[in-house]
Amino acid sequence: MGPVVLRFSSLPEHVRIARLVTTSLARRAGLAGGDVEGVRLAVGEACGRAVQRSESAGTAELVEVTATSRGGVLVVEVVDHAGDDGVETEEVAMLLMEGLADEVSVTAGPGGPGGTTRLTWRAAPSRPTTAAGAPS
Repeated sequence: MGPVVLRFSSLPEHVRIARLVTTSLARRAGLAGGDVEGVRLAVGEACGRAVQRSESAGTAELVEVTATSRGGVLVVEVVDHAGDDGVETEEVAMLLMEGLADEVSVTAGPGGPGGTTRLTWRAAPSRPTTAAGAPS
């Protein structure tokens, strides 16, 4: 599946839309139920962090969410354009994202240091089933 790109004003009420879109993509990527919920929570944290960075910088810049799914791997990238406002990565949000995603990286982006959060999930390989449909 090609990339899905979502851009929204850095307002907290728009974070819900990003969670809904990426949750749907997680299901299509073949992630298990618990991982789908993890996508919803981690994307909410990443987008909330981007909105908070914009608020701290006093800007109303856009937040951009790009999600791609290929071969059972879902990658979600959240980018803010807040500018380098000196806001450090919030430890609680980082710990939560690291506990929910297979990989998390926070790098510089258009919004300066910490402006890009990349989250990755891998679908568990499907187990073969017997003729009766039960796992072997």
